[in-house]
Amino acid sequence: MLRCGTRSRIIQMILGHKAWLVFVVTACLSGTFASSQTIRRSASIEALQQHRFFFHREEVVVITDVIAEGVLTWLVSEDDTRRILALDIPPLPVGARERLEIIGTFYDVGRLDEEDPRLSGLPITQISQQLLHKRWPGVGELPLIVASSTRPALDPDVTTLRNIVLEPQRYIDKGVTVTGRFRGRNLYGDMPEAPETSRWDFVLHSVDASVWVVGKEPKGDGFELDIMARVDTGKWLEVTGDVLLEDGMILIEAGSLTLSRALTNRAASVTTSDAPSLPPPEVIFSAPLADDIDVPEDSTVRIQFSRDMDEVSFNEHVKVRYAGIATPESSPDTVITFELSYRRRNRVLEIRFNEELERYRNVSVELTDGITASDGSPLSPWMLSFFVGGQ
Repeated sequence: MLRCGTRSRIIQMILGHKAWLVFVVTACLSGTFASSQTIRRSASIEALQQHRFFFHREEVVVITDVIAEGVLTWLVSEDDTRRILALDIPPLPVGARERLEIIGTFYDVGRLDEEDPRLSGLPITQISQQLLHKRWPGVGELPLIVASSTRPALDPDVTTLRNIVLEPQRYIDKGVTVTGRFRGRNLYGDMPEAPETSRWDFVLHSVDASVWVVGKEPKGDGFELDIMARVDTGKWLEVTGDVLLEDGMILIEAGSLTLSRALTNRAASVTTSDAPSLPPPEVIFSAPLADDIDVPEDSTVRIQFSRDMDEVSFNEHVKVRYAGIATPESSPDTVITFELSYRRRNRVLEIRFNEELERYRNVSVELTDGITASDGSPLSPWMLSFFVGGQ
């Protein structure tokens, strides 16, 4: 049964809660549980909290317990260690506990402007003042779900990839057999990052859920799939292995792989068969920051990207040089030599200099044309400048 309420503003009741909160605000939409969007991501509360940038502005579905305390409704984990505030979910009797499936759009509010129309009518400034003591949250400080609908969650009668992603605690450290579409090494951006368990790790996808399959090369009797080739992503695999939870991501440590047929169950109609077009990669953080001053001479430059990158594409496309006028103690022709390393797990490129940087010099770091994400999407040229201090 579809359950939908009107929006309310119970700001004063939020005082005193210090834990991370994901606010769920239900907005009554027209008649059916599935919205007009056909692409969404199944997720757990842990995944949303640990990968806020990845899920930002995405439609998500979560399953969680719901309890009522006075006029407030809370989404809680099974062990009650995580609590998420929900506004305008139809009230439950005090002391009752109900498990709900909730669909909505996830926002990391600090990444949006205060005037963003997607948050129109929501009491974000009041919530931010009460919880963070400032008018508007910073990046990562206020995760938010704007829910479109809720309904009672049903106990799973079969083990599917989607059920594992929505309720991982049911399956952790247990053996399972699931079927899904081979998606290579995250070629469609289904997962926030790679586990780096082995060079053969690949993504398995079904309906609106995805997991990493680790520990086994994608080949077997009559097949051998290339993790970097989209042409192979039309294949379906049956995977048997143990379920693991790592940094909010679901991994299946595979024991066996076999070719399978595409699933045809009713849930498959929830999503489209092909992945959405992904935005191009971009730099989302650097250390040092742009125009930093008094940067230590022995610094390592770290650059984080919005998507998993093709490590090989960094070769010959990272330039570091001194800019501006040389000091009396330095030579204008000094060459900066360095080594690169890419940490796929965090999507971070590290630039380690072979010698300490010269003091009182401007340093320019350039990422030039030719750098791409793992699916070939190009990164726009980017530059970072900073000033090396004294001691």
